[in-house]
Amino acid sequence: MTPIRIRTGRTTAVRFVSAVAVVLVSGLAAVLNPPAAAADAGPWPDAKEPSVASLPPDYWHQPLAAQGEAPQEWSELERSLAPEACGQCHDDKYEQWRTSLHAQAFSPGLVGQLLTYDAAQTASCMECHAPLAEQKQAFEAARARGQAHQPAAQGLAAAGNSCAGCHLRRYRRYGPPERETGATGQSDPGTAHGGVFRSPDFEASEFCAACHQHDPAYAINGKPLENTVVEWRASPQAAQGITCQGCHMPERKHLWRGIHDPDMVARGLSARFHAGREAARFDLTNSGVGHAFPTYITPKVVMRAVALDASGAPRPGTAVSRVIQRTVGVRGGRWVEFSDTRLLPGETASLTLPWQGAERIRMWLDVYPDDYYDEQVYDALLAQLPAQGAPARLIAAADARARASRYRLFETELTRPD
Repeated sequence: MTPIRIRTGRTTAVRFVSAVAVVLVSGLAAVLNPPAAAADAGPWPDAKEPSVASLPPDYWHQPLAAQGEAPQEWSELERSLAPEACGQCHDDKYEQWRTSLHAQAFSPGLVGQLLTYDAAQTASCMECHAPLAEQKQAFEAARARGQAHQPAAQGLAAAGNSCAGCHLRRYRRYGPPERETGATGQSDPGTAHGGVFRSPDFEASEFCAACHQHDPAYAINGKPLENTVVEWRASPQAAQGITCQGCHMPERKHLWRGIHDPDMVARGLSARFHAGREAARFDLTNSGVGHAFPTYITPKVVMRAVALDASGAPRPGTAVSRVIQRTVGVRGGRWVEFSDTRLLPGETASLTLPWQGAERIRMWLDVYPDDYYDEQVYDALLAQLPAQGAPARLIAAADARARASRYRLFETELTRPD
């Protein structure tokens, strides 16, 4: 694996916290106050020496360089950066991508915020949400025309994190080893779009680090806002050789399912219920998630229990809950961590409710994938933005989408033992 420097994470973290601070602290420009000349995070400690099949060392250097000029002999289809062009031959991957959150990365919630940012702040956010230089150019062109709020006018930017963002650099295609033979290196350059350079780096978790691991120079209570790859490196999955792609891209499917997908989340957890003589207990174990559950600060997960009356209705005053989440905020102009109750791999959280005369108790898990945006970011923005403007309309749509993402798992009713 070519040593990877996590430059994107540092920049993204700074812009993110600055933007949220503005809306949450009445204009206070609160940032994380790292060292004045913080260096890059540097290569991973056990990064392998580059090989002939390694990706270029600047592959994830942000901002990505423009593609430049495509070979003159290429067809219009080969020159295109649009995912639809890739789908002409890679139709299965394209159809999978269309259903993914990568395809939705340039979302109404993001665009609503970008419309209030200057070009530099916008470019920083787009490093992961629409990483191509050509996407930034397309969005700024739409902004100059007063049409940046319209997806149809955003051009390539509207594609979000698309095929070219991961697979194309200076009009050279890159991808994983050949599926059947494991072959790496450059394929036949006489084939479509000059062939493809195949690298095992595409199958390494570090490939995902540019957008899923923030720089430790910007940390809250010793942990970056997004610390997923570091969490994975300490996990049993990493020790077993199970990478990010092994769970989020099984069989190379371009789906990237995560916290928004109930089936994916249920497979990563073990829920156990016990009806004891004195109380009912709900145990939730992170049995299969190869990082903290949930990772990042955005989701909230709540274990819940309530006693039921004879008709099956909840008995007033009996509900109990346990929150599983990392919570942060601004105090005295600095970001602080209020709590971190997330479950590391193998850890268990328990919730107990005494019977207190009830014969039945209901227990379940509520998942709020977009809680931080729903409860804090979007509400704060809507309180400040002109109600009839395009940014407010986009944020309101995003807020509704965030609320609609909630779901319930493992709902069970226990009966008091005789």
